[in-house]
Amino acid sequence: MNQKLNVTSLSKQVYDYLLEQMNSGAFLPGSTINISKFSEQLGVSKTPLRDALIHLELEGFVTILPRRGVRVNVLTLQDVKNAYELIGCLEATVVLQCFELMTADHITKLEELNAKMLEMIKADNFEYYFKANITFHNVFMELSDNELIKKTILPVKQRLYEFPAKVYISEWEKRNCGEHRQFIDCLKKKDPKGAASVLKNIHWSYTVQEDFILKFHTMREEMIDQEQAIRDKS
Repeated sequence: MNQKLNVTSLSKQVYDYLLEQMNSGAFLPGSTINISKFSEQLGVSKTPLRDALIHLELEGFVTILPRRGVRVNVLTLQDVKNAYELIGCLEATVVLQCFELMTADHITKLEELNAKMLEMIKADNFEYYFKANITFHNVFMELSDNELIKKTILPVKQRLYEFPAKVYISEWEKRNCGEHRQFIDCLKKKDPKGAASVLKNIHWSYTVQEDFILKFHTMREEMIDQEQAIRDKS
């Protein structure tokens, strides 16, 4: 963490770097970031660092504690439930609004990505799987000209998928691909309401996904506790 950042938009670069550190597990949920120490390690002033942290706080990643540093937020089950409800509503809205813009090429791209994701599950390559999953949803999300929706949904997904991304349940991911298949079938049938319903009422339904969500949440908490225990001993 002694890398220097000397390019134009320092606050954006610091923001990206902090996200990367949280994703990698360098900053564990519940841990505290020492602003002065981190500023010195990066070789930047506190101003771009504070700007980046304010941005991250607005998106729910951290909480700024006056005169005490910055705490990396723990992702609670209520956070997950709220995120699922938000993403489901926004993605369903985009599908309904942009359905006429969906072409055969878009559907082919979705099918290719879903097939690749199934291959990555078999290969236990979950890093690529999650990137392909984001790309899958972006195929139709990028059809929208509502920049507010797109800017709102991205950090929410980042918190769900990449905070930190070290826990996987292959059976859940296989089922997600099956839901993608249902979504694609609705697109082929020219059924926008059906496609939107798959996203909102199945794919992003906390109730439908609850068993896997609870298992995932428990696994992630155990992983974080193990990582912290290792660091406390070192």
